[in-house]
Amino acid sequence: MIGATSDHSRAARRLLAITMLSIVGILGLASGPGTVHAQEDDAEQVIRGRVFNESEEDGERVREPVADVVVVATTEDGEEVAEDTTDADGAYEIPLPEPGTYVVSIDTESLPEGVGIAEDANSFTKTVAPGGSQTQAFFLGEDLREVRGKLSQLPQTIANGLKLAMIIAITSIGLSLIFGTTGLSNFSHGEMVTLGAIFAWLFNREWGLQLILAAILAVAVSALLGFGFEKAIWKPLRHRKTSLTSMMIVSIGLALGLRYVILFFFGARTESYAQYAVQDASTRISVWEVSLLPRSLTIMLLALLVIVAVAMFLLRARFGKAIRAVSDNPDLAASSGIDADRVILIVWMLGGALAGLGGIFYGLEFGVKWDMGFTLLLLMFAAITLGGLGNPFGALLGSLVIGVFVELWTWVVPNANDLKTVGALVALIAVLLVRPQGLLGSKERIG
Repeated sequence: MIGATSDHSRAARRLLAITMLSIVGILGLASGPGTVHAQEDDAEQVIRGRVFNESEEDGERVREPVADVVVVATTEDGEEVAEDTTDADGAYEIPLPEPGTYVVSIDTESLPEGVGIAEDANSFTKTVAPGGSQTQAFFLGEDLREVRGKLSQLPQTIANGLKLAMIIAITSIGLSLIFGTTGLSNFSHGEMVTLGAIFAWLFNREWGLQLILAAILAVAVSALLGFGFEKAIWKPLRHRKTSLTSMMIVSIGLALGLRYVILFFFGARTESYAQYAVQDASTRISVWEVSLLPRSLTIMLLALLVIVAVAMFLLRARFGKAIRAVSDNPDLAASSGIDADRVILIVWMLGGALAGLGGIFYGLEFGVKWDMGFTLLLLMFAAITLGGLGNPFGALLGSLVIGVFVELWTWVVPNANDLKTVGALVALIAVLLVRPQGLLGSKERIG
């Protein structure tokens, strides 16, 4: 008995040491030369943007930059803090002395003769985080905004839902594969999404790499993190016959630890990549009632190509078939000569890579944030549950449903952006009431 207790004690100490080494390794990457923390100390807060004059020619909207316009930042009490004058491109940049909430507006006396701005279009409140920035564009001249009926907004809402669905699909396929091969509900998968986006941001902003190269490196690092977590934590726990409930609790603890380590080093601000994050509205591609930026269309196309590639890998490749075999019946797969540990290791690497890529896509579209993975986690679990637990193709189908329903909720309930996830839960409950095993799940006999 004493010997067994000693073995368990040594095993616990070794697991703790391995976990701490993994976190220290992540800290080392985040706190190396040119750290994010150091940047917070050196960077100043700014509000930037452009001033345009809008007009209509031959039925088309035309925007021209306006130079020599004074843009002023004041406190909420009306005290002027700083100002800047637009250049030939209509651009301005106002440095701020400290973080806080500011009101940015145009000094109307500096406007060119014959050009005006509506009162409700000339005062915007911006909250700027330490070392952060905010953007605000001003549009002079006639207000050309179109008043659209609710029904005419539906195609755009569905398009936005499909965009979100493709990102959810990229991240949830890996989560589904991990559940299928190990039975583990991995709550730390959301932090893998966040780390992928942040590593790409570090490589892009701190190292100066072009975003495409930075994204490739970040996906590789995410795959290595999946490899490290499997080798250091999950494989030892499985070999010691740790229950799935205990492993799930470990994943929750790991998620919490990583989340607040990220918050400590990255901060609570929202950041953007150096390329492709800002695209002028004039570059939008419009078809019928749908209008999307080139960035959004590229994300959707790349996500679709990756999903097709993963599907072909699972259906055609020898190792992909081995993954499906382990997912369907681990004992039968092992008796057939398949190395289950090797298959699971590849699944963790693939899941990490897909999570990192999904995080990069999400960060490019919505900004890089410390809790972005946690925001997506509920949607990922809803997608794999809706599609059928452990079925990667079900995860894809579930993601499409969840993504569209999340955006449809804002169409049904106006001004409900903070309640978007309610749409996902409504879809999940409605489907499971009719088909408890999920859309592509198989029935299991109990008892």
